[in-house]
Amino acid sequence: MRRLIVQLVLGVCLIPVFVSIAVSGEIYDLIRDGNLVEAREKIDATATASRRNGTLLYYQALIESDGAQSLEYLETAFKTGMAPEYLEDNIYRMALYYLAAKDFDRLESTAQAYLQYWENGRHRSEILRLYAIACEQNRETDRADRHRERLLKECEGSRMEYLAQLDQAVRHYRNREYIKAQNVCRRLADTQYDEVVVPALYMLSFYAMEQKRVDDAILYYNLLREGYPNAVGVDDLIELFSGMQRIESTIDADRITGTTYTVQAGVFSVKDNAKRLGERLERHGQPVEIATKIISDTRYYVVYVGKFNSSDEAMAFKSRLESLENEAYQVVAR
Repeated sequence: MRRLIVQLVLGVCLIPVFVSIAVSGEIYDLIRDGNLVEAREKIDATATASRRNGTLLYYQALIESDGAQSLEYLETAFKTGMAPEYLEDNIYRMALYYLAAKDFDRLESTAQAYLQYWENGRHRSEILRLYAIACEQNRETDRADRHRERLLKECEGSRMEYLAQLDQAVRHYRNREYIKAQNVCRRLADTQYDEVVVPALYMLSFYAMEQKRVDDAILYYNLLREGYPNAVGVDDLIELFSGMQRIESTIDADRITGTTYTVQAGVFSVKDNAKRLGERLERHGQPVEIATKIISDTRYYVVYVGKFNSSDEAMAFKSRLESLENEAYQVVAR
């Protein structure tokens, strides 16, 4: 497979291109500007003989909403022959689809072919990352480490460096090296890149739950919800919290030091966000308090709702509040 891909890359430009440059450029401009309906009509109006042209197939892949069909167009375009200026992007997109399909053998072969043909290509950093992921999944740990080290060295201080570090954190978690993984994720949670911060916070919360560290899990969940309320994974964390808290409810909470119990409804890095939540929760008829908490030299604002003399009362209120607000909360002793 690896040899075949390299041969195809090297030989693809020898295959004739049937569609005119003018028509080709016009279609690409329509796609680039978001005029997908017009682009599709233009492709459909092209002569049948030209449909075997790889450039048109590449265009079809760009506007195709079905992932499997889009990949088929890309692969056929690759084998059929296409305009050289689109070949690099075509192969890069194929690699992304192989990652999504978890076809790590093809991902590794495609990444290797890309780097052999475009050693300093536009997508070099992304391909190095994909190459490392594929090698790791194929149990080629040493090769994965080499590719990732190259990536970290070449992309120091950039978005790609942080994404590579995120991959390292995932590996640490899989190896149950929790302290290493958590240290990496805490650093990444303070970066400027949303695509790095979101999974870092998610992992911090998820694996804190695995270790039954409820306070940490709730903290990172609330930071994720505060900054990225529509992030993928937030709802999954709510379900996990519900399951974990049902287990905790069987513990005799009255043994915890403290005379009263309250519901911790949110932890925020921005005080105004905590105030807005507190104002909203006041409608449920219980007192709301916003307290300051220092964690790792960072100031957070914690929203507490209600004051109860027993853990059972607090748990009952928490369940009602979760149902009304569609959120996950925690009972704490104070």
